[in-house]
Amino acid sequence: MPNLLLSSIMFPHFTEIRLMASDALPPWDQMLAVFIGGAIGSLTRFVAGYAFGAWLGADFPWATLFVNVAGSAWMGWAGTLLTAKPTAMDPLLRLFLTTGFAGGFTTFSTFAFESWGLFQRGEPLLGWANILGNLIVGFVFAYVGIMIARTQGGI
Repeated sequence: MPNLLLSSIMFPHFTEIRLMASDALPPWDQMLAVFIGGAIGSLTRFVAGYAFGAWLGADFPWATLFVNVAGSAWMGWAGTLLTAKPTAMDPLLRLFLTTGFAGGFTTFSTFAFESWGLFQRGEPLLGWANILGNLIVGFVFAYVGIMIARTQGGI
């Protein structure tokens, strides 16, 4: 059977990670890289939530905003650098840092749930501030990450 490229919109040029059409799962080393990266990213998000809650209180989901914005900057940087220079990083390390760590660190589901909670609590202005903050500030920081990668990598 022909190889089917495991592709994504963000990394269309990565050809090192392949899955045979007859395989049910990706190779163990790839799954382990994502698993460990995800565990570390999730733990980092948990610690950030704890720290931001102690620092700024629980009236607004600052920790979720922070991790989503930081994750956007990270993926803007990593995505730009690794798309322009696909061999700049070992494929397993790339999976560990992007799909694993960044996937475990950032959180769309918590962002959606917390935004809904602000509306239910009768604070629609905070709800909209959270939605727009995550989307707009996250988008801006993805661009910042892209620009840093372009500057660093001569892209």
